[in-house]
Amino acid sequence: MKKNDTKIEDVKAFLDSLQSRIHFLDGIVNYELRDKNIDFLTAMEWRPSDRDKWLMQLVPEDYYEGPYPNTDAYGDDVWVFGKLIQGQLCYIKIYFLKSPNIYCISFHFAEFDMTFPLSGITIKKTYGNK
Repeated sequence: MKKNDTKIEDVKAFLDSLQSRIHFLDGIVNYELRDKNIDFLTAMEWRPSDRDKWLMQLVPEDYYEGPYPNTDAYGDDVWVFGKLIQGQLCYIKIYFLKSPNIYCISFHFAEFDMTFPLSGITIKKTYGNK
């Protein structure tokens, strides 16, 4: 079930906390070692740490959906964002662990078009299009 009716103030509060954890609290972002996340790094020719700078650049208009209850007992609610990075639409799914750490389930090329509710803009998936 898609949940994308979250208020902009809630998205801002999540992003403020995310970016504060990374920048000021030396929070560690733990990235899921899924094939599509690793394939993304390879295709973009990135080091794993390059993703952190893009998390720091997320803005409320990048909000896609959530928050969802986390099925993992040790994490907070899950949030989903999308971001155009180097001309590629990227899908980012993230939640907080015990402060100041963060867990990123997904950071890969979007597999579908994404409509961003706070801006009303739809961006077509870019990777793999013929």
